Amino acid sequence: MKINILPILFISLCLGFATAKYSNIELVKDLAIGSFRVVSGLIEDLYYKTPELTDDAYKSPAEFYQSYGYRFEQHKIVTEDGYILSAWRIPGKLTESFKDISGKPAVMLQHGLLDNSGTFTVGFSNQSLPILLCNEGYDVWITNTRGNFNSFEHTNPKEYSVFDIHSKYWNFTFDSMGYYDLPSNIDYILDYTDNKKLTYIGHSQGTIQFFAGNSIKNIASKVDSFVGLGPVMYVENQRSPIITLLKVSGVSTLLKWLDFNNLLIWPTIVNVSLKSIVRPLRKTVFRFIQMIVGLKKEVSVDLSRMPVMGRHEPGGTNLQNMMHWLQMVVTGNFARYNYGKEENLRVYGQEDAPFYDLEVLKENIKDLDMFLIRGSIDVFVAQEDFDKLLDVLAFKLGTTLNYKVVKDYDHLDYIWADSSYEEVALPVLEFLRNKRANQ
Repeated sequence: MKINILPILFISLCLGFATAKYSNIELVKDLAIGSFRVVSGLIEDLYYKTPELTDDAYKSPAEFYQSYGYRFEQHKIVTEDGYILSAWRIPGKLTESFKDISGKPAVMLQHGLLDNSGTFTVGFSNQSLPILLCNEGYDVWITNTRGNFNSFEHTNPKEYSVFDIHSKYWNFTFDSMGYYDLPSNIDYILDYTDNKKLTYIGHSQGTIQFFAGNSIKNIASKVDSFVGLGPVMYVENQRSPIITLLKVSGVSTLLKWLDFNNLLIWPTIVNVSLKSIVRPLRKTVFRFIQMIVGLKKEVSVDLSRMPVMGRHEPGGTNLQNMMHWLQMVVTGNFARYNYGKEENLRVYGQEDAPFYDLEVLKENIKDLDMFLIRGSIDVFVAQEDFDKLLDVLAFKLGTTLNYKVVKDYDHLDYIWADSSYEEVALPVLEFLRNKRANQ
């Protein structure tokens, strides 16, 4: 029997809003402001003539990079537990020979939650971090986490079928990404490029899986520098209106009860079609996204790029991963996924989900050069939570760790904003140049 989930979700959200117990006044204010801007954006979209689609909205990933003069390759990487991940490689310009490409230092870019490697195509090519890194002489790899539509395979498709929402495939969180995906990607890239170490650049969940993985095993020994965009270790004080509603509404519990295990995952053909849907609703879509990632009055993204976003987003994930994030919001702890007492005993050998071992993390990253960038209005990197992260990393501050706070940046501005070249890309490139100069 098919269940129409949308009315159930709507009712759950309304009940959650009515029963919100904390920051209720601020939540109402944020929702009112965000809703007003969405409606205002819709009115503007309907009033003004819809511009033509930019050519980039029609391009596949390979066509995007090749049209700007860069080589593109897609690689399949198999993890220890059988998940097949997709990685995009931009090793150099089309004018470069294979001899010119060989021997370049490798850099790995890891996207965030509900995202995928296509996020790096949303901005214009002259602000694209992969292209800028390629121009800087790097062999660029953009990796995808398990469970998004670019990494949608397993070596045992019978038991781990992506087409069966009840299969074993959907039993993972960012814990698995840190333990399996991250080292598998790094080892593959180093082996393929014949490098001993690489540079790691993570956004959001791309940072927490690095912290989680290194609290269990020494992954940082194969990394020469780490860049964190919107770095996350604690999220108790997140200020997203939509996420706050999800927290108090019980929607995740409802989805778990319904065994609805994949989220925002659909065939690629749907994303190809979304560009045309987003085209007349550019400002509406952007204002809605702001209700998730950070409210601000200004439009920080060139709206002509919103159909490009629709062409590649969202990447999707699974319910258990979202439940892990919700667990961290509720408890305020940096801890492994809580399966419940019986399953915790089987998986961890104890009734409670263990905390990630910060002492192991500190030991593994003690010699790693790190650069963090936080947006001042990033709702997922609240000041209080960022301070807790800095407390963990305090032994590195001023020596092997530096950070920058960008005024009025939200959680996606690091990659999408018009000013991301000046505010993010240039500081990152300068950090990496200094690192290479001192080697």
